[in-house]
Amino acid sequence: MRIKSIAIGLLSCIFLTVLLGCSWLTDFYIQNLTDSKKIIKINYSYPISKAIDNESGSFGFNYENGLLSPRAFYKIKNPKSLEKVEVRDSSIVLELYPNSTTKIYKSHNGSWRYKIKSVEIDGIIFYPEKLKDKSRYISNHYVYKIN
Repeated sequence: MRIKSIAIGLLSCIFLTVLLGCSWLTDFYIQNLTDSKKIIKINYSYPISKAIDNESGSFGFNYENGLLSPRAFYKIKNPKSLEKVEVRDSSIVLELYPNSTTKIYKSHNGSWRYKIKSVEIDGIIFYPEKLKDKSRYISNHYVYKIN
């Protein structure tokens, strides 16, 4: 009986440890539904220019023509990459193409909400909580639409 209790306790600890290590993708996308290019400025809560220098492959702002769901976007083998118009200490300015979908941030467990300080579109500043509220939540991903 005592061995059974120890085994159950040990299995419970292992199960909890495994669950604590789980994470899921929660990428953030912007869809430009207009017929014109849009300039957006992403302000980060940390020095993004240093992060880009250290992790250059992690900051590809990928896009595709058309309005794609996160699942369809994920299936694309070689998405196109946006050129960064301007990179400052803690901000990046990008030019979004008309009628396109752009992955703005690849994150786990919604961490984009803590790492992005704000996003400015057409002179209007959106903070993460407002972006989250105005975005569609599709299969663990957030999609904000510019109309």
